[in-house]
Amino acid sequence: MKGILVASALCLVIFAGAARAADDTDALIALDKQWGESVVKGDKAVSEKLLADNIVSVDDSGVTGKKAMVADLKPAPAGARYEPTDYKVTFLNPDTAIMTHGTKGMGAHYSLHVWSRKGGTWQIIATSQAIAKGGK
Repeated sequence: MKGILVASALCLVIFAGAARAADDTDALIALDKQWGESVVKGDKAVSEKLLADNIVSVDDSGVTGKKAMVADLKPAPAGARYEPTDYKVTFLNPDTAIMTHGTKGMGAHYSLHVWSRKGGTWQIIATSQAIAKGGK
C-alpha cells in the first residue's frame, strides 16, 4: 500500500512538472517574439531585461556578451519584420529550456537559445545564430 502511495505521488509530481513546462513553452515563445521584435526596433530595454548578465552569444562575427549585444542594437531598415518559424522548446528541467527556431525574410537565420529561470524570471543565458542560405 505504501509503495502505491509513493508511486502515485511520484506520478503527480511528474505530471505537474510536465504541465508546468507546457505552460512555459508558450511563455518562452512569447518572450522570444518580444525580444526579436525589439531587436528590429533597436529597443535596448527589452534586451537588457531578457539577456542574463553572464550571457554567451555566438554568431558569424564571434563570441560576445550582454554589453556588446546591447551596444550593437540599432533599428533595422524600414519595413523589416521579425518573422519566426518552427519553434521547438525542450526542457532540461523546470527552470532550464533549450529553444530553437528559424526566421524568414530579410536577415533569415536559425537560432538556438538557452533559457534559465531564476526567481520566477526567464532570461537567456546562451544564444547562437546561423545565417540561413540567402538570408543576408
